[in-house]
Order: sequence, then structure tokens, then C-alpha cells
Amino acid sequence: VLSKITEKTKLIICVHTYHFPVNMGPILEVAKEKGIRVIEDAAEMIGQTSNGKPCGSFGDLSTMSFYPNKHITTGEGGMVLTNDPQLAERCEQLRNLCFNPRKRRFVHDELGWNYRMTNLQAALGLAQLEHLDVAVRRKREIGGLYTQLLQGCPGLILPPEKNSFGEANIYWVYGVEVAIDVPADAEEVMQRLAKSKVGTRPFFWNMHEQPVFHNMDMFKNESYPVAERIARRGFYIPSGLGLTDDDIKEVASRVRTVMEDLVKA
Repeated sequence: VLSKITEKTKLIICVHTYHFPVNMGPILEVAKEKGIRVIEDAAEMIGQTSNGKPCGSFGDLSTMSFYPNKHITTGEGGMVLTNDPQLAERCEQLRNLCFNPRKRRFVHDELGWNYRMTNLQAALGLAQLEHLDVAVRRKREIGGLYTQLLQGCPGLILPPEKNSFGEANIYWVYGVEVAIDVPADAEEVMQRLAKSKVGTRPFFWNMHEQPVFHNMDMFKNESYPVAERIARRGFYIPSGLGLTDDDIKEVASRVRTVMEDLVKA
């Protein structure tokens, strides 16, 4: 992070991804020292903690996602969190077409967006919030069962149960990586699993390899080998809260069969 900061840097965006949170302590120290704002993307970490504090509580602005595959869903949309009254007021203005309560209605000094959440969506989210602990516990049960069933599966790297700071994996998804010595990448494994009627999704693609940014002359000649490897060799298998233990056992059995056939080949 330090090596990327210049006099033009205005903020640092920290994205918690897949299983574990970013170690926020050092980043917050750097941001404070440099006078830089922090945006914390906690979309995948609802219910997770970092150094004992809830994810979503670190940034000058923090964001949550309520997309259907998250621990809490409102169908779509999300939430912005902040302790800064000025930022809160600014967000409220922008989400509601920049109406100015001190001026005549429908007179606007600037453009905003219609990002309002409906009462129906909010009611759905609040009802699920009451059961967040149950959802997180079930996600960890699903992750633990997959790890138990896939232990020793040839050519497959499983996610750890805890990180180096002692935080338990929240298993937003159950992400695995195809070992580098397997003569296939994630795409081929996913295709084979599809033939076995197992749905999968690839890991996110790297920011520095996105054509849209190359077209903007960004990330030229930059390489991040770890991100490049897992983008090509990582994928995740079904882990929705609706799965039963029998479902998980069946998925694990089919994954093991596909990997054993690949390694034999």
C-alpha cells in the first residue's frame, strides 16, 4: 500500500474478499499518518470480525451488500455506514436525487441518484438481521463439513478454517484452488463439474487485467502473481444456506470424483 501512495492519493479502498477480512490495523495507521480517507468494502463479511471488531466499522465510509448471495439479502442493494455526520448527510443527499430540504421541492443545485431502498426491502433485511448469528453459524457448519469431506482430495487446495490472526473463516463462499501441478485450470474443472450437475462460479478477475482499465491506460506493465494465479485456478462450489448436509455430501463426492479423474489423467 505504501508503495502505491502518491501526492495524488485521496483514499484507500479495502476489500474483504471470500473468507477472511483485511488486516485493517496497519492500513488505518498509514491512512492516519498520510491524512488519507479509508473506504471499507465489507460486502462479503456481514457478521465477520477483524481484530475483534465488526467488519464494516473501520472505514470513514463502509459498505455492505444485500445481494441475494450474501448472509443478509434484500433482493438487491446495500448500505453505507459512517460515523461522520457530514458524510452521512452527503450520502443521504446523493441517494435521494439531491433534494435540498432548505429549498423549494424539485429545485436541485446538483445531480443525485435514486438509490432509495423500499420499505418492503428494508423489512425483509431487518427480519433477516435478527437471524444473522444463525446464518453465520450455518455457513461455518457448511464450510467445516466440506473441509471434512474434501480433506485429501487430490489436486485441490482447501480454504483454511482460521487466518493468522485467529479469525474464523466466515465461508461467504466455499472457495477452492486447483493445485499448480494439476494439468487443468479452474475453467476446465468447472466444465467437468457442470457435466456432473454441480454448479460453480469462478473467482473474481484481477483489476490490473481488466480491459476497461487497460483502455484507460491504467495498470500498464503491472503484475501481481498471486492474484493472477488464483483468478485462473480458483472457483467456488455451492454453499447456499438452503443446502442440506446430504446436498453437501453429494457435491463433495462429485468434486472428488472429478479431481481424481483429472489427476489420474
